Amino acid sequence: KIPLLVGANLEDGGCGIATDGTQYGKQMQIAATGDTEDAYRLGKVSCSEGAAVGCNWAFAPVVDIDRNWRNPITNVRTYGDDPDRVLACGVNYIKAAKEENVLVAIKHFPGDGVDYRDQHLMTTVNSLSEEMWKQYHGKVFAELIKKGVACIMPGHITLPFYQKERINGYLPPATLSHELLTGLLKKEMHFNG
Repeated sequence: KIPLLVGANLEDGGCGIATDGTQYGKQMQIAATGDTEDAYRLGKVSCSEGAAVGCNWAFAPVVDIDRNWRNPITNVRTYGDDPDRVLACGVNYIKAAKEENVLVAIKHFPGDGVDYRDQHLMTTVNSLSEEMWKQYHGKVFAELIKKGVACIMPGHITLPFYQKERINGYLPPATLSHELLTGLLKKEMHFNG
């Protein structure tokens, strides 16, 4: 009844425009068109191709906000720096993924795109104030939670305005933080996925 989960980064569908006019490519290319429906098309291409080879779980869409152009992780993998556009594109990608029977994992909680370092190499910092975080990353995650997203991938990212607990004197990244995953994400934001 429950299939083996086979996941992959189905963030993009290559680069270009298909012969039928369908646009697909990196998330930032999609956002640059100004048409958030292109995110639906990206999800359709990415998830249908993933499903065709047995993938049923997309580690996508990236709903980080590109607040620092030097960030090596977000850059062209985001829908840009406007939280409303990021949200609209994320919703459209998720709609397409559902149509292809592919589960999504939105990422990277509590939000990448602020620091200039690579969270895969070291713990990075989302240094936004509480007010700014709620206007940007928090808004996007909260709205997608309300819409019933089933899975959220945490990042190796700290959120200093919120965190008090320390491990050996350091703030733990969200991937290891009870405060961020249970306190903020589950209790305060009511994520039950």
